[in-house]
Amino acid sequence: MFFSLMIIVFATLLSGCMNDDVFPVTPVDLFGSRGVFIINEGNYLYGNSSLSYYDIVSGEVVNDIFSLANGVPLGDVAYTMALHNGKGYIVVNNSGCIHVVDANTLLHEATIENLPSPRHMLFIDNELALVSDLYARAISIVNTSTYQVEGIIKTGDSSMPYYRHSSEYLLRVGNRVYTNSWSYDNQVLVVDLEQMQVVDSIRVGLQPLAMVKDMNTNLWVINDGGFAGSPMGTEVPSLVMINTVTNTVEKQFNFSSTTDAVGQMATNAAGDSLYFICNHLYVMSIYDTELPAEPHIARNGRTFRALGVDKQTGDIYISDATDFMSEGKVYRFTPKGLPIDTVGVGIIPGNFCFN
Repeated sequence: MFFSLMIIVFATLLSGCMNDDVFPVTPVDLFGSRGVFIINEGNYLYGNSSLSYYDIVSGEVVNDIFSLANGVPLGDVAYTMALHNGKGYIVVNNSGCIHVVDANTLLHEATIENLPSPRHMLFIDNELALVSDLYARAISIVNTSTYQVEGIIKTGDSSMPYYRHSSEYLLRVGNRVYTNSWSYDNQVLVVDLEQMQVVDSIRVGLQPLAMVKDMNTNLWVINDGGFAGSPMGTEVPSLVMINTVTNTVEKQFNFSSTTDAVGQMATNAAGDSLYFICNHLYVMSIYDTELPAEPHIARNGRTFRALGVDKQTGDIYISDATDFMSEGKVYRFTPKGLPIDTVGVGIIPGNFCFN
């Protein structure tokens, strides 16, 4: 069971970047549960982002679970969530903060602030984490014991147009961290963890949107190709593989049209299969020499947004943003692409986090 029957009428307002709305509180208990958190972005400037939780065993979904546990809304544009040492870190992009919660009760413990536009979080050790950022031209260095920003790694400067270089995904290979610069850019940056600075860059396709690491520690980057009217121009979306020994692009696959809508990526547990969204959901081996001809899961009028693969079961999770204003949906499929479940979640489900 997720909740006790006792309901506390009001909660003490939490500090940080949440607003002053107060909701009834229902204690949450996820001890022993295995599931997936769905991070619902909500609408920009509406402050209606939320967190949902789907129990993998029972199929039960609980929406607004953060607000249920704490009595206050999550903030404006929740983007990603990460779990580390029994705590959940919920990145709220436009509110410029990260909420730290107990991973089992969802009770708020702290808020990491002074983050211009945070996106993804990577834990380096038990006290150090990096946080990527859309507008800061820097990666933030966060102390997870004090919950303070202790420094930055510069990725660009004010002389660069369009806030180049932004940072998105953060993937570690040895003593290096790779981040894709998505906004008006075409670079993957290489950060040396000993020097805590950018030491190299790799040119990929236009607007590298998402990135994953395979079993050979090679990186796969999907590039959205820009958009009509962009000052950077447009090109067909592409999928590239980076060899992290040489820091060079070794493979490139071009999609068929500038109108192809590419999206998130994932790998299976072994790291030898690649999942990606390009209008539909496709699966390919990391050793394939061409893009798959047929989709693994057809979108059939749906708007695929978030993608996750359960590393324990191989099940595939895809979200549908529907009309971007009302309740979104999450679809669960077997590894073979057969439907298992469909649940309603919050507005614009944008990312998954498996516990």
